Amino acid sequence: MRINLPVSNNEFDYPGHELLMSTTDNKGVMTHCNAAFARVSGYSMDELMGQPHNLIRHPDMPPEAYKDLWATIGRGRNWTGMVKNRRKNGDFYWVRANVTPMMVDGKPRGYMSVRCKPTREEVRAAEALYKKIAEERERGASSFYLHAGRVRRPGWRNWLGKLNRLSLTHRLSAFVLAILVVALLPGLLGWSGGDVWMAQAALLLLLSGASLWWCQRRITAPLATTARLMTEIAGCDLAHPQHESTGDGPVEQLLERVQRIHLNLRAVVGDARNEISGFGHISSEIAQSAQDLSERTESQASSLEQTAAAMEQLSSTVRQSAETTQQVQKESERSAELARSGGEAVAQVGAVVQSIAQSSGKMGQIIATIEGIAFQTNILAL
Repeated sequence: MRINLPVSNNEFDYPGHELLMSTTDNKGVMTHCNAAFARVSGYSMDELMGQPHNLIRHPDMPPEAYKDLWATIGRGRNWTGMVKNRRKNGDFYWVRANVTPMMVDGKPRGYMSVRCKPTREEVRAAEALYKKIAEERERGASSFYLHAGRVRRPGWRNWLGKLNRLSLTHRLSAFVLAILVVALLPGLLGWSGGDVWMAQAALLLLLSGASLWWCQRRITAPLATTARLMTEIAGCDLAHPQHESTGDGPVEQLLERVQRIHLNLRAVVGDARNEISGFGHISSEIAQSAQDLSERTESQASSLEQTAAAMEQLSSTVRQSAETTQQVQKESERSAELARSGGEAVAQVGAVVQSIAQSSGKMGQIIATIEGIAFQTNILAL
C-alpha cells in the first residue's frame, strides 16, 4: 500500500455544502475532478490528472477499508464509507465517500466518487472503528469485517443481519404466517373458551399493529422519501442535501440508490454549472477583447487613411522632384554641351592668338630689318 508522508495533526475544514467529485479509469488513475476537490486536496488540477487516486491516501486509513472498496466496486456495486484523506501539505480531511462504478456492457470501465462532509459523530465513529481494526490486526484476531462499507460480524450475529436483509416478499410472508398460526393454532389444538378467544384476538391485534408499524417504517416512509427525491430529480431541484439511508432492507436499498442518483446528479450539475460559469467569464473577456480590438482596428484604419494621404502627398512630391531632376539633368547636359562648345571656341581663340603671336614675331623681324635698312640709308646720306 502506498504511504504518503509527511503528515500533520491539522485537520482541514471545508464548507458542508461542497461536493468533492472525481472520476478514475478502472485502474484508479484520475481522469477528472471538480474545482472543490482540487482546492481541498491542496493539489492543482494539472498535478492530479493522470495520477493514481492513492495520491491523497492517508497512512491512518486501514488497508482493509480499501480492500473492501475495490472488492465491492469491482463487482459493479456501489460503496459508501468514511475516508480520511491527506492534503498535499500533510494536513488531513474527512469525507463520506460514495463510489459508483461506471458500467459499460456489464463491466466497470471507470469509477465516479462523490464525497460530502461528514458529521462529527460520523468522524468519531470512523476513528473508533479504524482504531479497532488496527488493534485487532496486531493481535491477529478479528471480531468483524467490512462488507460494502458496512460492518459485518461473523457467527450468529451475521445470521441475524441476514434476517434483517430478507426480501420484502419474505418479510410479508413471515407476518402472514404468524397471523395464520395465531388464528388457526387454538382450533387445531382443541383450545376453546372465552379466555382463549380473547388471547387470540389480542395476539392478532398485536401482530396486526406490529405489521402496520413495520410497513410504515420500512415501506411507506422510505417510498414516500423516494417519491419526493424522484420529484426533485425530475424538476432538477438538487440543492437539498440528503441523509444517507442506513437500512439493509430492499426498500431502504432502493432509497439508497435514489439518494446516490440525487447526489451524483447534484455533483455533476454543480460541476457543469461551475464550468459554464467559467466559460461565461471567458466569453465576457473574449467579448471585451473583441471590442478593444475593434476600437484599435478603427484607430488603425484612421491612421492608415492619414498615412495613405501622406503617402499620396509624398508620391506627388517625389514625382515633382523627379520631373525637376529630369529638367536639371537636361540643363546639365546643355551646360555640358555649352562647356564643350566653349572649350572648342577657347581652343580656337588660343590657336588664333598663337597665330597672331607668330605673325607679331615675323612683323618684329620685318620692322627690325626695315630699321636696319633705314639706319644704313641714313649713314649713306651723310
